Amino acid sequence: MTLDEAIKHCKEVAEELRNVDMGELDALYCGDTECIEARKNDCIECADEHKQLANWLKELKQLREQTRWISCGERQPKENGNYLAFYRTSDGTTSLEFMMVDHCNAGGGWLHEENERKAYKKVIAWMPLPTSYRGK
Repeated sequence: MTLDEAIKHCKEVAEELRNVDMGELDALYCGDTECIEARKNDCIECADEHKQLANWLKELKQLREQTRWISCGERQPKENGNYLAFYRTSDGTTSLEFMMVDHCNAGGGWLHEENERKAYKKVIAWMPLPTSYRGK
């Protein structure tokens, strides 16, 4: 099950539980009004819990998207700025570096400032940096 499927399922269950038919509950609980009312309250509480779970899953999906490596073959950054970049060095090994990028080309070449001079690096994957802490 994907996160999108789980989110959709939680929303559907919450909606179903909110719309429980009192007549169906009456048939299940032999007409005992107190028992039926307690069960209806349980359904509402469970619906609220499923709604909360759907919200947490949406938040998890957003966090995963913000903290995943993005292949340069998938896409390049839309704007210049600071990124964490995984790149291939001239001797064929790979390295990880914080880069301030001035320009990206479609092949993954990134122009950036290196020791006060411009340099290109063959970037394989990248991710945006987290936002700065701002306090309350």
